[in-house]
Amino acid sequence: MNEAIRVSLISLGCARNLVDSEVLLGHVVEEGLQVVQDAEDADVVVVNTCGFIETAKQESIDTILAVAKLKDEGNLKGVIAVGCLAQRYGQELKQSIPELDAVFGLSDYSGVPGVVRKIVNGSPRRWSSTVDGGKPKGPRSDQKRFLLTPKSFAYLRISEGCDHTCTFCAIPSMRGKNRSKPIDVLVEEAETLAAAGVQELVVVAEDTTAYGLDLHRKREIHVLLEKLGAIDGIRWIRLMYAYPHTVLPELTAFLREHPKAVKYLDIPIQHISSKMLKAMKRGVSSQQVRGILDRLRSEVPGIAVRTTLITGFPGEDEADFAELRSLVQDYRFERLGVFPYSREETTPAHDLPDQVPTELAEARAAELMGLQRPVMAAFQRSLVGRDLPVLVDGVDTEGRVVGRTWADAPEVDCRVLLPQGSATAGDLVAARITAARDYELDAELAAGATAVPPRPSRRPRSGP
Repeated sequence: MNEAIRVSLISLGCARNLVDSEVLLGHVVEEGLQVVQDAEDADVVVVNTCGFIETAKQESIDTILAVAKLKDEGNLKGVIAVGCLAQRYGQELKQSIPELDAVFGLSDYSGVPGVVRKIVNGSPRRWSSTVDGGKPKGPRSDQKRFLLTPKSFAYLRISEGCDHTCTFCAIPSMRGKNRSKPIDVLVEEAETLAAAGVQELVVVAEDTTAYGLDLHRKREIHVLLEKLGAIDGIRWIRLMYAYPHTVLPELTAFLREHPKAVKYLDIPIQHISSKMLKAMKRGVSSQQVRGILDRLRSEVPGIAVRTTLITGFPGEDEADFAELRSLVQDYRFERLGVFPYSREETTPAHDLPDQVPTELAEARAAELMGLQRPVMAAFQRSLVGRDLPVLVDGVDTEGRVVGRTWADAPEVDCRVLLPQGSATAGDLVAARITAARDYELDAELAAGATAVPPRPSRRPRSGP
């Protein structure tokens, strides 16, 4: 019996990309190929690329080139590029990186195992270098996935694409218009994840609050979340990537009242100056953004709000930046990311006048993060002495148990460190916070409790 062909996958970029990676590996396993963790042990490496901003594009290219060296240095037979960068620059990739054996744009990836076999069996190189030049068609099934996340959580992608026309963003040109999955399909996917032991569903899309618009001409994210909340085995439901002026009262009611709802919302606002919001084509004014932020505080007591901001967008002057500075100081976001504007070809903002020097955009981003540091430190210190539910993701390189509070989404926020051997991945434990640092909390198991019991599917809860 021949040894199975070994495939390693490197997933770059966002959580939506990670779901694509898991689906691709699901096809690999279904076709009888073997998944290995290290590129050095693989016959073929697949790089799932990101093409969102310049730094992500460069990381994707650097990763491809680094992996390609293994062809000369080791036993690697092929390298395949898939994903957003491949969709956006497929022809350029094929021409500029001859080390690539195949290039796939955004597709269902069911053909990747066949390409892998052809490469390993010695068929002519680049026999199937293929790029889908059109927009992705319907939403793809994520039912058969090879999970790359720990047992504690998994991402549930509820739609693909985006209907917004933000001038800085290339995502709609790569992933097309918003395409929601039917609720019954998503419930089935979530039930499969729950059966695999997943405790937390992290709900993602390019715009989660647009869910249902293309299906029924109304926003139905709250309807979907209620259905997900009824699934046995799921303990937490966390919502990411909400659009500012589309957070309905029905959604805040779910976040406030449902026993499985994590009182957390990721709501990227990008800016607070009305002039900048208009230039970005965000479809919302400063007053509207402030209104929804205030509503979140009042309608969902104890909520942890995460947002992202962009500095240095074309035309941003000192007055615009002063508004951002005041917002960070006054609103006191529990979690914040700030990014200097990246000038992307094919986006409308690329050709706008009054481009801000990169150095100034970066300095403004650093200043905002400096202002955020004491805000976040104060929030972290406010947790010391409290007993909180902590979802355990695994252990770190030093053997310490690593988990998260309600205020922390996986991979982007902070973490809780518990003593060695105190819990395992997927445990939801009651932990007493004993110390706080910028991005970490120390904790111990709360006296007399090693786990948080499941809650009933419908009962208002208090606290986070």
